[in-house]
Amino acid sequence: MELVVSKGFIMALLNEAVLHGKPSIAVNAAFLDIDLLGANLGNGSIDWLVKPTDYDLIYSELSAKLGEPNLVREIPPFSDFREALHASLLLPPDNLAELIKEIKSIEERRLRPSRFPKQSCMALDTNLAYRRLFSRLGLASEACGVQDFDPTKVQLLVAGLVEQEISEKVGRKYSATDLENLRKAFRNPKLLNQMSNCVYKDGRKALNAQAELSSIRSKYGVWDVAGGEWNEDKEKRDGEILRSLARHAQDERLDLLFVSADDKATASARAAKVPILILRYPNEVPHSVGYDPWLFVELLHDLAVIYGILTIKGLGLRIMGDWAGKTADDFRAERVKIVTEESSILSDSLAKDHRIMERLRKDLDLIGMR
Repeated sequence: MELVVSKGFIMALLNEAVLHGKPSIAVNAAFLDIDLLGANLGNGSIDWLVKPTDYDLIYSELSAKLGEPNLVREIPPFSDFREALHASLLLPPDNLAELIKEIKSIEERRLRPSRFPKQSCMALDTNLAYRRLFSRLGLASEACGVQDFDPTKVQLLVAGLVEQEISEKVGRKYSATDLENLRKAFRNPKLLNQMSNCVYKDGRKALNAQAELSSIRSKYGVWDVAGGEWNEDKEKRDGEILRSLARHAQDERLDLLFVSADDKATASARAAKVPILILRYPNEVPHSVGYDPWLFVELLHDLAVIYGILTIKGLGLRIMGDWAGKTADDFRAERVKIVTEESSILSDSLAKDHRIMERLRKDLDLIGMR
């Protein structure tokens, strides 16, 4: 059975696993054939994460088999796994409280315009679009101690060069020759048949970052900022981004805070006279992390996008982040494909859940049209 579903359906999948007495799962990166993590859904725990040393052994082995630099980049390094943990907020920034304090300050200033005539706003760096930060803050209250806030009261600036920086990564797709070469190194090579005409890993990550921009536009007050010239040099490009934001803030009489995960952006921010907040994401990945069911769904979604296909051991199914025929709209809507084996005890229940959820969605759409 194959189902194309929104990422929220992953929660139904996890619930069915518990209901069918299959709470213990391991999440396996199918093409690397390495277990990334183990979770007990019944206890609500992520019991272990893959060790960097174990991961790097397999990464080195597959890299040596491929040889060609362009294709070696299709093997996600451990840093991609760590970034997915960052993006899920299961491994949040150490100083996340500083960001929340700034957000609460923006809310308060909007409530007192006579005292604070200059509107406060934030601008996000490209790296935070990749880390899906702002769209997921609302899910993280219990896990990260995030105070409730109203995102519609928070003004975000998105520089046009940030969007261009992301879109530049989208485009190249696997050719038949690419897939044939990947089969020589990737484990489970037959599964590569399902990746025909799919975008490269960097493209999948960029499409996920574009989904972030789409998501924050539906939640926050977003102001798109044009200006700045494209430069192939990243540091010079950062300078262009910050100068365009600074000009916009000056023209509109805004108090601006630039938020980034890259401390190298500090120099460019200082030159553009823009205040900056650097979020410090942990570099070390612990043996285990806290479990939050909705953040775990976000993690599985991002891992599926990065690794292409996840095998969920113990459930007899796969989660695909890309497949032949997946569109840009599918990426924007954060859809995945669920594929069950014939022996999976979840097939019938998941098919039923999908029918019910689709019926509810259509009924709600009809209600909204009245």
